[in-house]
Amino acid sequence: MDDKEYSQEYENDEKKKFQITRGMVILAAIILVVIIIIIVVIVSVINSKKPEYETSDFIKLESRMEQEAPIYLSQNNIELTEEEVKIDLKKLLVENGGSIDSSKTKVAKICNGYVIAVKNETESYDAYISCSDMYQTEGYVTNDSAATTKKPTTKKDTEKPVITIIGEKEITINQGSGYNDEGAKAMDNVDGDITASIKVENKVDTSKVGVYLVVYSVSDKAGNKAESSRKVTVVSAPTTTTQVTTKKTTTKSKVTTTKRQNVVTTTRRITTPPTITLKGSTIIEINQGTRYSDPGYSAVDALGNDITSRVNVSGSVNINNPGTYTINYYVTDAYGNSNSKTRTVRVKSTSVAVQGITLSQNNVSLSVGQSKTLTVYFSPSNATNKSVSWSSSNPSVADVQNGNITAKSKGSATITATSSNGKKASAIVTVN
Repeated sequence: MDDKEYSQEYENDEKKKFQITRGMVILAAIILVVIIIIIVVIVSVINSKKPEYETSDFIKLESRMEQEAPIYLSQNNIELTEEEVKIDLKKLLVENGGSIDSSKTKVAKICNGYVIAVKNETESYDAYISCSDMYQTEGYVTNDSAATTKKPTTKKDTEKPVITIIGEKEITINQGSGYNDEGAKAMDNVDGDITASIKVENKVDTSKVGVYLVVYSVSDKAGNKAESSRKVTVVSAPTTTTQVTTKKTTTKSKVTTTKRQNVVTTTRRITTPPTITLKGSTIIEINQGTRYSDPGYSAVDALGNDITSRVNVSGSVNINNPGTYTINYYVTDAYGNSNSKTRTVRVKSTSVAVQGITLSQNNVSLSVGQSKTLTVYFSPSNATNKSVSWSSSNPSVADVQNGNITAKSKGSATITATSSNGKKASAIVTVN
């Protein structure tokens, strides 16, 4: 083999090595891309499983903590005084004997917090929580000192207020008649009732036929703006026209021309329905047992004539039975046109539910033949239904009737009191 042939063979070997190396690089690049795609997919799946919480979820937890705190104090026989009592959130959870179910109040799993309870002239319960980087009550502290102010600091408020138009959203009136706008109400998720901040643009001109909009706009403190409108249609008022015709008459003896007037009156039928206006709100809420008095109503026909006396009212309200009732107002004008409106009356129950019960003793020691009566304490104390049922886990050892325990034989038994809505409290009885 000469030098030329050797050189050619060497170059071919080098090219083969280079081709193998390039293939490996391509393969490595493909593997790298696949790995990146897998990582992106995994991260996306993990992120998709992260729970999303609303501000209302955290506010709900604070509310539940404040509701549960007095029950916790009652169950642990803690008397509230002017000295502040700090109750940790963990003690209020179901798994630790409380009533806050973390499966239903899911933010409890990611929050730390406590309730500051104190009694001055009245009892007060203020909840403070810190939930990762998503929510924290202003005044929250990590030591045992009490917080003195409470104001939530959350993400920016971006929810618009809600405007509710009072009365009908579309109204038809006759040209030349008067128009009094009924207004609107506005509620905001953070600021509450902001009706006083509503701005009204009312360009209704009853002297001109046309369609007009009454525009209501309002902004909350965060700058979120809401807008709603009422459509007012002004139509031509009914008109009456008179046509006069003449007729000539002639006599043979003397030619005389006379004019006899025939008057023909044509009236365009009124088809615009009358208008019923309800005084007060169209939705009224009263407490059970409270007297209901209808705020009243008025009605006019298309010409503006008062026809209130023609209104028929039907429906009734049972103030002793909680529920929703409808009052119907119906009117027909002299031209046969009709209209109606309704008012909703909600009778709210005044019953107060039992939130928890405790017994005067949790442990009772008796000798055979002895008796002991247990007293039940309700939370809140003004609960409406305070009926309780009693049971014994071992009646042969200790029997119970209306809270009175009778020791039958040596041993132990658990006496359980159950409220009408299922709240329970127990005491262990030991018979010697």
